[in-house]
Amino acid sequence: MPGLRDIRRRLGSVKNMRKITKAFHLISSARLKAAQKKLEDYGALYKSMKEIVARIPVEERESKGRPLLIVMAGDRGLAGGYNAAVLEEAAARLKEWGDAVLVTVGRKAWDYFTRQGMKPAIGLTDVAKNMSTGSFDGVVRLALDHYRQGGGVFVTYTRFSNPLSMEPVTERLLPPDKVGNENIDIAFEPDPEELMDYVAGLYLKLSLYGLYLNSYASELASRLRAMETATENADDLIEQLTLQFHRERKAVITREITEIVSGAENYLH
Repeated sequence: MPGLRDIRRRLGSVKNMRKITKAFHLISSARLKAAQKKLEDYGALYKSMKEIVARIPVEERESKGRPLLIVMAGDRGLAGGYNAAVLEEAAARLKEWGDAVLVTVGRKAWDYFTRQGMKPAIGLTDVAKNMSTGSFDGVVRLALDHYRQGGGVFVTYTRFSNPLSMEPVTERLLPPDKVGNENIDIAFEPDPEELMDYVAGLYLKLSLYGLYLNSYASELASRLRAMETATENADDLIEQLTLQFHRERKAVITREITEIVSGAENYLH
């Protein structure tokens, strides 16, 4: 009987865990649909703003001092390898540069780098709860000051293509990459440097919001897949434990019958 109790106890634990993973799966699925809709609606605006800024013919500034790196990760776990992948990408860039001003978005990024002995200049958490372009105002001010002093501004985030395709990458936001035909002479009013200084804040704000939408959708998609896999594994384990329980129960009943028959025979003799 102790064997049966142990199996029954474990079976109950697995069933409770399955309820949790199934609930997380459903929640992540609903949130992912909403995040994808926001990302689709916002994509055209972000792309247009990026193209406009990239066409402003400002002179390439010589990088001075440390780069500024903004790392976007999640606030919670249970998302497969999502957090580990983006933090590994950020750590590789920091190792390559040797030193950088660090800004973290998400509790996992803050915890990871503080354990490494690094002190982020700014650490944002729970951005997804009240997601808006204003969530990054403090980061924008810091990044603008850093850029005006001659430093580059970079972001490590997870680029979202679809629920099955996500990639941790590092992109440079400032100074922006140049596009367009250099043979076309365009007159700017005010001059390009003044214009760039005027639009840089809005460009940063829109960029950070757009890249965070990519990261958040990637996190939800990773959690959706992780919880789906966990639920499937729980189903398999429940099936195995149920079969084991029935076998053990049958064996117990058989032993009891055998003991009763043996006792009856001894009594008759």
